[in-house]
Parts: sequence; C-alpha cells; structure tokens
Amino acid sequence: MMSKFVKLFAVALLLTACSKKDDKLSELVFMTSDGPVTYQIETAVTKDEMSRGLMERKSLAENSGMLFVLEGQEEIAMWMKDTYIPLDMVFVNQDGKIVWIYKNAEPMSTRLIRPQTQEPLSAVIEINAGDIEKNGIKVGDTVQHELLKKK
Repeated sequence: MMSKFVKLFAVALLLTACSKKDDKLSELVFMTSDGPVTYQIETAVTKDEMSRGLMERKSLAENSGMLFVLEGQEEIAMWMKDTYIPLDMVFVNQDGKIVWIYKNAEPMSTRLIRPQTQEPLSAVIEINAGDIEKNGIKVGDTVQHELLKKK
C-alpha cells in the first residue's frame, strides 16, 4: 500500500513540475517576408530572470528561445557568460520592429554585445544560432507577442 502511495505521489509531483514549466512558455511570432515563423519562448522580465537568461543550458529546442522584456531601460548590453549554446540575438523596438540582429554569439564569452542602433528598444530575443538565416528573419520584420503590445 505504501509503495502505491509513494508512486502516486511521485507521478503527481512530476506532473505538477511539468505543467509549471509549460506555463512559462508562450508563443512569439516573427512576421517575415516569407510568412510567419512561430516560436515557443520563455520570458525574462524580472532582474533575476534577465541576469540568468539561458545560462547553464546545454541545449535549446528547435523554434524556442527567450524573450527579454526591457521596459524602461535606457541602454542594453548582452553577453554569453556561462551560456553553452551559440545564439542569435534579435533586438526589437517599441513598435515590435526588428532594428538590429547579432548572429552566432560565441558561447561562454564575456564580451558585451551592444545593439548598433539609437532606437529605444523594448525587447531582445535569443534563439538558436543559425535560426536567423534558416527562417529568413531580417531587420525590418516585426515580432508579435503578448508582452510586446503597442502602447
């Protein structure tokens, strides 16, 4: 009897953990000239989430990534410290338009990546390196996500 209870508890705990992880994912769509490209992404909104980013991850699923929401930040610099996955970075302005792209950021690098644009930014999106080319994502394309609504 105790064994059944322990197994049932373990299954319930596992299901709870899985559902919490899934709750953190949301849909982000790149509107490219070739059509929409959909990603399932995590969001980084708090200072702790933004500091941690994708650090310590060994892999990133296809068409997934992380959205960093930059509400009210004047300047932004990204880096790859403790990040094992090569990434493409997409910088988005307040209208949801892609204004700068950084391809194939070097894993584990502490070199700062600063966007080469004067436009105020609302977000940075990190995706697997090579996705920019593979999906035809370009400067001027737009991004749709619930946290990037036009004001």
